[in-house]
Amino acid sequence: MKPLVLMFFTLCLAGCTDAVEHGTPAPADMDAVRVVVTRVQQRPIEHVLSALGSVESIHHPTISAETSGQIIGIEVQEGDPVEPRQLLANIDNTLHRIEAEKAAAELQRQEVLLENQRREVNRLLQLAKSQSVSRDRLEDQQAQLEMLTALRNVASKQTEQAQYLASKTRILAPRSGRVTQRHISIGDYVTPGQPLFQVVATDKLRARLAFPEHHAANISPGQQVRLESPASQSRAALGSITSINPQINPRSRAIDIIVEFDNPGGWYPGGSVDATLVVREKQDAPTLPTLSVVRRGEQNVVFIVEGGRAVQRPVELGWREGDWVEIVSGLAAQDQVVTEGAALISEGSRLVITAEESTP
Repeated sequence: MKPLVLMFFTLCLAGCTDAVEHGTPAPADMDAVRVVVTRVQQRPIEHVLSALGSVESIHHPTISAETSGQIIGIEVQEGDPVEPRQLLANIDNTLHRIEAEKAAAELQRQEVLLENQRREVNRLLQLAKSQSVSRDRLEDQQAQLEMLTALRNVASKQTEQAQYLASKTRILAPRSGRVTQRHISIGDYVTPGQPLFQVVATDKLRARLAFPEHHAANISPGQQVRLESPASQSRAALGSITSINPQINPRSRAIDIIVEFDNPGGWYPGGSVDATLVVREKQDAPTLPTLSVVRRGEQNVVFIVEGGRAVQRPVELGWREGDWVEIVSGLAAQDQVVTEGAALISEGSRLVITAEESTP
């Protein structure tokens, strides 16, 4: 039994000697963590806020009837484009035409009466120079002249009113746009104020956006906003903030803003929109891969390499985007920072650097 034990220890000693001769790492080296390192990268960054919203038309008038009558013609359908003053529908104007002709005839009668009375007053004024007419009669005829002048003015206004109502039997588009709703059919009897058509203008639009309330201090009128719509993913729009709701929405805890922009083509009111607001720009900002930053206690830290060991450095983080993060403070440009493997080490860990990422 003893010769067998002696032979076993002899073989183990020979194996260890052979391992040392061929350069196999000692057991202490096996404790080192293999890591990838990098250095602080300078890059321009934009501090942006993102939000979802909806597209609205700035001009979306509801065209209503301004006089009563029966619809006898409809010239457009839903979805049709319209231009300013384009005919949309006709209301039967028979009664309105008759009223306009009656008003015109009454105006003509009043003008004839007024002209006759004016001549009579002029004649009496000539007679009054020779005291051939009484003063009372002259004053009475002058009063009649003033009354007929007032009646002529009333008849003139009634004529204008009748002609105006007659013109309102032609329903015209107030501006360019597209018809989104038609509320009438031929044969309908409409009354003043009754909706007939809904028209929206699509050349100029606005987006209603909601940003979290803690970003309110970073938002102000005039800032530019980039907008993207699922309806037209290949065409982005650029607009500016025109108004900010001064009240925080109590349900969503968000602040609502309005952004006006020109339609880049293919955008429609009612659609959704993704918005990006640049609140600040910074050139040559120090950044690191997000893999470099780990949480230790209440701090964000990175590990730098000094003398083959890990040294923990607390850092203040700034803007995050994609796979990198801004380092506000805590590092120098020459520091070698652990990226891959940072989560596996702690203060004083022995390190073996396998690669160093280059600055892009």
